[in-house]
Amino acid sequence: MGGTVRKITKPVAKIFDKVIPNEIKPILPYVAAALPFVAPGVYGSMAGGLGSLGISNPMVQRAIISGGLNLGSQLSQEGAAERGINPLSLALAAGTGALTAPGGAGQLRDMQTGIPSPGDTGLAGGELGFLDKAKNLGLEGLAKSSEFLAKGAAPEATLMQSLKSATPSLIGAATEQSYNAALDAQKKYQQQLADFNAMTGQTIESSNQQRRFFINQSMQDAGFGTDEINDTLRSLGLFAVGGRVGYEGGGDVSYTDYETSGVIYRDPQGNPISKEEFLRRTYEEEKKPKKKKVEKRMYGGRIGYQNGGLVSLIYSPIVAKRSIGVR
Repeated sequence: MGGTVRKITKPVAKIFDKVIPNEIKPILPYVAAALPFVAPGVYGSMAGGLGSLGISNPMVQRAIISGGLNLGSQLSQEGAAERGINPLSLALAAGTGALTAPGGAGQLRDMQTGIPSPGDTGLAGGELGFLDKAKNLGLEGLAKSSEFLAKGAAPEATLMQSLKSATPSLIGAATEQSYNAALDAQKKYQQQLADFNAMTGQTIESSNQQRRFFINQSMQDAGFGTDEINDTLRSLGLFAVGGRVGYEGGGDVSYTDYETSGVIYRDPQGNPISKEEFLRRTYEEEKKPKKKKVEKRMYGGRIGYQNGGLVSLIYSPIVAKRSIGVR
Protein backbone atom coordinates (compact mmCIF):
# COMPACT_ATOMS: atom_id res chain seq x y z
CA MET A 1 0.00 0.00 0.00
CA GLY A 2 2.75 2.41 0.99
CA GLY A 3 4.65 1.68 -2.22
CA THR A 4 1.57 2.38 -4.33
CA VAL A 5 0.95 5.71 -2.58
CA ARG A 6 4.58 6.72 -3.03
CA LYS A 7 4.42 5.98 -6.76
CA ILE A 8 1.63 8.57 -6.97
CA THR A 9 3.04 11.20 -4.60
CA LYS A 10 6.67 11.06 -5.75
CA PRO A 11 6.10 12.62 -9.21
CA VAL A 12 3.88 15.30 -7.63
CA ALA A 13 6.56 16.09 -5.05
CA LYS A 14 9.15 16.47 -7.81
CA ILE A 15 6.89 18.92 -9.67
CA PHE A 16 6.23 20.93 -6.51
CA ASP A 17 9.95 20.99 -5.79
CA LYS A 18 10.58 22.64 -9.16
CA VAL A 19 7.69 25.13 -9.31
CA ILE A 20 7.50 26.29 -5.67
CA PRO A 21 10.23 28.74 -4.62
CA ASN A 22 12.50 27.43 -1.89
CA GLU A 23 11.98 30.61 0.12
CA ILE A 24 8.30 29.92 0.81
CA LYS A 25 8.42 26.14 1.24
CA PRO A 26 9.11 26.22 5.02
CA ILE A 27 6.05 28.36 5.77
CA LEU A 28 3.52 26.34 3.75
CA PRO A 29 2.77 23.80 6.53
CA TYR A 30 1.96 26.67 8.89
CA VAL A 31 -0.26 28.35 6.29
CA ALA A 32 -2.15 25.11 5.72
CA ALA A 33 -2.62 24.62 9.45
CA ALA A 34 -3.75 28.19 10.17
CA LEU A 35 -5.92 28.86 7.11
CA PRO A 36 -9.27 27.81 8.71
CA PHE A 37 -8.67 30.35 11.47
CA VAL A 38 -6.89 33.27 9.78
CA ALA A 39 -9.03 33.22 6.62
CA PRO A 40 -12.34 31.60 7.61
CA GLY A 41 -14.19 33.17 4.68
CA VAL A 42 -11.78 31.82 2.07
CA TYR A 43 -11.64 28.47 3.78
CA GLY A 44 -15.42 28.25 4.04
CA SER A 45 -15.79 29.05 0.35
CA MET A 46 -13.32 26.34 -0.58
CA ALA A 47 -15.18 23.80 1.54
CA GLY A 48 -18.58 24.90 0.24
CA GLY A 49 -17.35 24.46 -3.31
CA LEU A 50 -17.37 20.71 -2.78
CA GLY A 51 -21.14 20.87 -2.62
CA SER A 52 -21.20 20.93 -6.42
CA LEU A 53 -19.61 17.48 -6.29
CA GLY A 54 -22.41 16.12 -4.16
CA ILE A 55 -20.55 16.42 -0.84
CA SER A 56 -22.98 18.32 1.38
CA ASN A 57 -21.82 17.49 4.92
CA PRO A 58 -19.80 20.49 6.23
CA MET A 59 -17.58 18.28 8.38
CA VAL A 60 -16.66 16.09 5.41
CA GLN A 61 -16.10 19.15 3.22
CA ARG A 62 -13.68 20.72 5.68
CA ALA A 63 -11.91 17.43 6.32
CA ILE A 64 -11.19 17.09 2.59
CA ILE A 65 -9.97 20.69 2.25
CA SER A 66 -7.71 20.57 5.33
CA GLY A 67 -6.38 17.16 4.35
CA GLY A 68 -5.63 18.40 0.83
CA LEU A 69 -3.84 21.49 2.12
CA ASN A 70 -1.76 19.38 4.48
CA LEU A 71 -0.92 16.92 1.71
CA GLY A 72 0.16 19.72 -0.59
CA SER A 73 2.33 21.31 2.08
CA GLN A 74 4.01 17.98 2.82
CA LEU A 75 4.78 17.29 -0.83
CA SER A 76 6.21 20.78 -1.28
CA GLN A 77 8.98 20.26 1.27
CA GLU A 78 12.58 19.42 0.43
CA GLY A 79 13.16 15.66 0.36
CA ALA A 80 9.45 14.81 0.17
CA ALA A 81 9.94 12.70 -2.97
CA GLU A 82 12.20 10.29 -1.05
CA ARG A 83 10.63 10.70 2.39
CA GLY A 84 7.01 10.27 1.33
CA ILE A 85 4.02 11.63 3.24
CA ASN A 86 3.28 11.45 6.95
CA PRO A 87 -0.13 9.73 7.27
CA LEU A 88 -0.52 10.74 10.92
CA SER A 89 -0.08 14.41 10.07
CA LEU A 90 -2.55 14.04 7.22
CA ALA A 91 -5.16 12.40 9.48
CA LEU A 92 -4.78 15.03 12.22
CA ALA A 93 -5.13 17.85 9.70
CA ALA A 94 -8.26 16.34 8.18
CA GLY A 95 -9.75 15.72 11.61
CA THR A 96 -9.02 19.27 12.75
CA GLY A 97 -10.66 20.64 9.64
CA ALA A 98 -13.76 18.54 10.23
CA LEU A 99 -14.07 19.82 13.82
CA THR A 100 -14.07 23.45 12.66
CA ALA A 101 -17.38 22.97 10.85
CA PRO A 102 -20.31 25.01 12.18
CA GLY A 103 -22.67 22.71 14.02
CA GLY A 104 -20.04 19.96 14.17
CA ALA A 105 -20.45 19.55 17.93
CA GLY A 106 -24.16 18.91 17.49
CA GLN A 107 -23.54 16.27 14.81
CA LEU A 108 -21.15 14.46 17.09
CA ARG A 109 -23.54 14.49 20.05
CA ASP A 110 -26.31 13.15 17.82
CA MET A 111 -24.12 10.08 17.27
CA GLN A 112 -24.08 9.25 20.98
CA THR A 113 -26.05 6.28 22.27
CA GLY A 114 -29.08 7.34 24.27
CA ILE A 115 -30.01 5.96 27.65
CA PRO A 116 -32.20 2.89 27.04
CA SER A 117 -35.56 2.16 28.56
CA PRO A 118 -35.88 -0.84 30.91
CA GLY A 119 -35.61 -4.12 29.04
CA ASP A 120 -34.27 -2.63 25.78
CA THR A 121 -30.70 -3.86 26.32
CA GLY A 122 -31.15 -6.46 29.03
CA LEU A 123 -29.80 -3.98 31.56
CA ALA A 124 -31.67 -2.06 34.18
CA GLY A 125 -33.31 1.13 33.00
CA GLY A 126 -31.00 4.12 32.75
CA GLU A 127 -27.83 2.05 32.30
CA LEU A 128 -25.43 1.69 29.36
CA GLY A 129 -22.93 -1.01 28.58
CA PHE A 130 -19.19 -0.39 28.84
CA LEU A 131 -18.67 0.07 25.09
CA ASP A 132 -21.57 2.52 24.79
CA LYS A 133 -20.22 4.53 27.71
CA ALA A 134 -16.77 4.65 26.13
CA LYS A 135 -18.26 5.67 22.80
CA ASN A 136 -20.30 8.47 24.35
CA LEU A 137 -17.30 9.69 26.31
CA GLY A 138 -15.15 9.86 23.17
CA LEU A 139 -17.83 11.65 21.16
CA GLU A 140 -18.36 14.16 23.95
CA GLY A 141 -14.63 14.91 23.97
CA LEU A 142 -14.68 15.48 20.22
CA ALA A 143 -17.77 17.67 20.53
CA LYS A 144 -16.06 19.92 23.06
CA SER A 145 -12.99 20.11 20.81
CA SER A 146 -15.25 21.06 17.91
CA GLU A 147 -16.81 23.86 19.94
CA PHE A 148 -13.35 25.22 20.77
CA LEU A 149 -12.07 25.04 17.19
CA ALA A 150 -15.26 26.25 15.50
CA LYS A 151 -15.31 29.31 17.75
CA GLY A 152 -11.94 30.43 16.38
CA ALA A 153 -12.85 29.50 12.79
CA ALA A 154 -16.05 31.51 12.72
CA PRO A 155 -16.06 34.66 10.52
CA GLU A 156 -17.00 36.78 13.55
CA ALA A 157 -14.17 35.41 15.73
CA THR A 158 -11.77 37.87 17.31
CA LEU A 159 -8.07 37.70 16.59
CA MET A 160 -7.37 36.29 20.03
CA GLN A 161 -10.00 33.58 19.61
CA SER A 162 -8.57 32.61 16.23
CA LEU A 163 -5.02 32.42 17.61
CA LYS A 164 -6.14 30.25 20.52
CA SER A 165 -7.98 27.85 18.23
CA ALA A 166 -5.08 27.73 15.74
CA THR A 167 -2.43 27.01 18.38
CA PRO A 168 -2.82 23.17 18.39
CA SER A 169 -2.57 23.05 14.58
CA LEU A 170 0.48 25.31 14.54
CA ILE A 171 2.19 23.20 17.19
CA GLY A 172 1.47 20.11 15.09
CA ALA A 173 2.99 21.77 12.01
CA ALA A 174 6.12 22.74 13.97
CA THR A 175 6.45 19.20 15.32
CA GLU A 176 6.18 17.76 11.82
CA GLN A 177 8.84 20.14 10.50
CA SER A 178 11.17 19.15 13.34
CA TYR A 179 10.54 15.48 12.63
CA ASN A 180 11.31 15.90 8.93
CA ALA A 181 14.48 17.84 9.74
CA ALA A 182 15.57 15.00 12.03
CA LEU A 183 14.92 12.42 9.29
CA ASP A 184 16.92 14.45 6.78
CA ALA A 185 19.80 14.86 9.26
CA GLN A 186 19.80 11.14 9.98
CA LYS A 187 19.85 10.29 6.27
CA LYS A 188 22.73 12.71 5.68
CA TYR A 189 24.67 11.21 8.59
CA GLN A 190 24.09 7.65 7.36
CA GLN A 191 25.31 8.64 3.88
CA GLN A 192 28.44 10.27 5.32
CA LEU A 193 29.06 7.21 7.51
CA ALA A 194 28.64 4.88 4.51
CA ASP A 195 31.09 6.99 2.49
CA PHE A 196 33.59 6.96 5.34
CA ASN A 197 33.27 3.19 5.83
CA ALA A 198 33.71 2.61 2.11
CA MET A 199 36.83 4.78 2.03
CA THR A 200 38.23 3.14 5.16
CA GLY A 201 37.44 -0.33 3.86
CA GLN A 202 39.24 0.33 0.59
CA THR A 203 42.28 1.64 2.45
CA ILE A 204 42.40 -1.36 4.78
CA GLU A 205 41.96 -3.82 1.91
CA SER A 206 44.72 -2.18 -0.08
CA SER A 207 47.05 -2.39 2.92
CA ASN A 208 46.12 -6.03 3.55
CA GLN A 209 46.80 -6.95 -0.07
CA GLN A 210 50.28 -5.47 0.15
CA ARG A 211 50.99 -7.28 3.40
CA ARG A 212 49.77 -10.59 1.98
CA PHE A 213 51.92 -10.13 -1.12
CA PHE A 214 55.16 -9.52 0.81
CA ILE A 215 54.46 -12.33 3.27
CA ASN A 216 53.68 -14.79 0.48
CA GLN A 217 56.65 -13.75 -1.62
CA SER A 218 59.16 -13.71 1.23
CA MET A 219 58.07 -17.06 2.67
CA GLN A 220 57.97 -18.74 -0.75
CA ASP A 221 61.47 -17.54 -1.53
CA ALA A 222 62.59 -18.79 1.86
CA GLY A 223 61.28 -22.26 1.05
CA PHE A 224 58.24 -22.42 3.30
CA GLY A 225 55.31 -24.58 2.29
CA THR A 226 51.72 -23.58 1.62
CA ASP A 227 50.42 -24.80 4.97
CA GLU A 228 53.01 -22.80 6.84
CA ILE A 229 52.20 -19.67 4.84
CA ASN A 230 48.51 -20.18 5.58
CA ASP A 231 49.23 -20.63 9.28
CA THR A 232 51.24 -17.42 9.28
CA LEU A 233 48.47 -15.51 7.55
CA ARG A 234 45.95 -16.86 10.04
CA SER A 235 48.07 -15.81 12.99
CA LEU A 236 48.27 -12.30 11.56
CA GLY A 237 44.53 -12.15 10.90
CA LEU A 238 45.04 -11.94 7.14
CA PHE A 239 43.93 -15.36 6.00
CA ALA A 240 40.22 -14.53 6.44
CA VAL A 241 40.62 -11.47 4.24
CA GLY A 242 42.87 -13.06 1.66
CA GLY A 243 45.35 -15.86 1.56
CA ARG A 244 46.39 -19.00 -0.18
CA VAL A 245 44.44 -22.20 -0.44
CA GLY A 246 46.77 -24.71 -2.00
CA TYR A 247 47.99 -22.90 -5.10
CA GLU A 248 51.74 -22.98 -5.36
CA GLY A 249 52.05 -19.92 -7.56
CA GLY A 250 48.74 -18.30 -6.90
CA GLY A 251 47.58 -15.02 -5.57
CA ASP A 252 44.60 -13.92 -3.52
CA VAL A 253 41.74 -16.38 -3.54
CA SER A 254 39.22 -14.66 -1.29
CA TYR A 255 38.72 -11.50 0.67
CA THR A 256 35.93 -9.62 2.34
CA ASP A 257 34.16 -7.09 0.14
CA TYR A 258 33.50 -4.12 2.43
CA GLU A 259 30.62 -2.82 0.31
CA THR A 260 28.51 -5.96 0.28
CA SER A 261 29.93 -7.77 3.34
CA GLY A 262 30.19 -10.89 1.23
CA VAL A 263 33.10 -13.14 0.24
CA ILE A 264 34.57 -13.02 -3.24
CA TYR A 265 36.49 -16.05 -4.47
CA ARG A 266 39.35 -15.49 -6.90
CA ASP A 267 41.67 -17.70 -8.90
CA PRO A 268 45.48 -17.36 -8.64
CA GLN A 269 45.43 -14.64 -11.29
CA GLY A 270 42.95 -12.58 -9.26
CA ASN A 271 39.91 -13.23 -11.48
CA PRO A 272 36.58 -13.71 -9.65
CA ILE A 273 35.26 -17.29 -9.73
CA SER A 274 32.26 -19.04 -8.24
CA LYS A 275 32.43 -20.79 -4.89
CA GLU A 276 31.84 -24.15 -6.61
CA GLU A 277 34.72 -23.57 -9.04
CA PHE A 278 36.90 -22.43 -6.18
CA LEU A 279 36.22 -25.62 -4.19
CA ARG A 280 36.70 -27.81 -7.27
CA ARG A 281 40.10 -26.32 -8.04
CA THR A 282 41.15 -26.57 -4.42
CA TYR A 283 40.14 -30.24 -4.32
CA GLU A 284 42.07 -31.00 -7.51
CA GLU A 285 45.09 -29.14 -6.20
CA GLU A 286 45.04 -31.12 -2.97
CA LYS A 287 44.94 -34.39 -4.93
CA LYS A 288 48.13 -33.55 -6.80
CA PRO A 289 51.30 -35.15 -5.42
CA LYS A 290 53.16 -32.72 -3.25
CA LYS A 291 56.71 -31.89 -4.20
CA LYS A 292 59.06 -32.47 -1.38
CA LYS A 293 60.73 -29.23 -0.47
CA VAL A 294 63.97 -28.72 1.34
CA GLU A 295 63.35 -26.82 4.48
CA LYS A 296 65.83 -23.98 4.70
CA ARG A 297 65.95 -23.32 8.42
CA MET A 298 68.70 -22.78 10.93
CA TYR A 299 68.97 -23.38 14.65
CA GLY A 300 65.53 -24.89 14.88
CA GLY A 301 63.83 -21.67 13.84
CA ARG A 302 63.01 -19.85 10.66
CA ILE A 303 65.55 -18.00 8.58
CA GLY A 304 68.29 -17.54 11.06
CA TYR A 305 66.31 -16.83 14.18
CA GLN A 306 67.56 -18.98 17.01
CA ASN A 307 64.22 -18.98 18.81
CA GLY A 308 62.12 -19.26 15.68
CA GLY A 309 60.06 -16.59 13.95
CA LEU A 310 59.59 -15.10 10.52
CA VAL A 311 61.87 -13.10 8.38
CA SER A 312 60.96 -9.39 8.32
CA LEU A 313 57.80 -8.94 6.31
CA ILE A 314 59.19 -5.98 4.40
CA TYR A 315 62.31 -7.76 3.13
CA SER A 316 62.56 -8.04 -0.60
CA PRO A 317 62.89 -11.50 -2.18
CA ILE A 318 66.62 -10.86 -2.75
CA VAL A 319 67.21 -10.07 0.90
CA ALA A 320 65.20 -13.12 1.91
CA LYS A 321 67.31 -15.36 -0.34
CA ARG A 322 70.57 -13.96 0.88
CA SER A 323 69.55 -14.35 4.50
CA ILE A 324 69.50 -18.12 4.05
CA GLY A 325 72.38 -18.37 1.61
CA VAL A 326 70.37 -18.93 -1.58
CA ARG A 327 72.09 -17.81 -4.78
